[in-house]
Amino acid sequence: MSNSNNIVAIIPARYGSTRFPGKPLAIVGGVTMIERVVRRVTGSKVVDRVIVATDDVRIKKAVETFGGEVLMTRVECENGTIRCHDALKQLEPKPDAIINVQGDEPFVHPEQLKSLVELIKKPDACIATLAHPMSSSDPGREDPNRVKVVRDESGRALYFSRSAIPFNDGPWLQHVGLYGFTTSALEAVSGLVPSILEERENLEQLRWLSAGLKIEVGTTDHRTLAVDTPEDLARIEELLGSGWSVD
Repeated sequence: MSNSNNIVAIIPARYGSTRFPGKPLAIVGGVTMIERVVRRVTGSKVVDRVIVATDDVRIKKAVETFGGEVLMTRVECENGTIRCHDALKQLEPKPDAIINVQGDEPFVHPEQLKSLVELIKKPDACIATLAHPMSSSDPGREDPNRVKVVRDESGRALYFSRSAIPFNDGPWLQHVGLYGFTTSALEAVSGLVPSILEERENLEQLRWLSAGLKIEVGTTDHRTLAVDTPEDLARIEELLGSGWSVD
């Protein structure tokens, strides 16, 4: 891909989260979460367009209220990647690449988005993501909720796991759930069926690797705070109240 390619950020935002229903409309520091995400992505100035992809009219109305762009997608979309593809099908002309930013990442960092864009613009790229280098002493290596990734010498993913990989003690990489797709790659992954490895690890990235798709893995020093539960939101509100800076 050349530097002149058109890149669109799509933010999948589902209302019916099991652990946190209505999460995109939760208030984070006085602003809805979805507005925070949109403004962070727009403010990064690294994409040509920012679109929220949702299945709920309440989210649609909230986005339109603050002037954001929104597309309605099917309730049945199994995950954020498929919801992004549902939105992509409505775009004409098609962009050259999509950046998938989760709707529960209100503090996504501009440098992370810049890195993703640079990765997906590489001539042979089809999928890109990020990882945060972690020290051997970080206890998160044993936490199954913190996904680990190992790369080959060229920086492409070899494997993602909830287990502690590599096996022996030492530095490791924690996956950051942001993705870049060329349009052709997003169309390809939307047609794949779950793989055995994906079902065992409950990680959709393994569906792509099992199908032979290459995933570029860049590194980031920024650790953003995602909101998975109301408890996560309460902790973030405490940080904001104490003067914590999102930058």
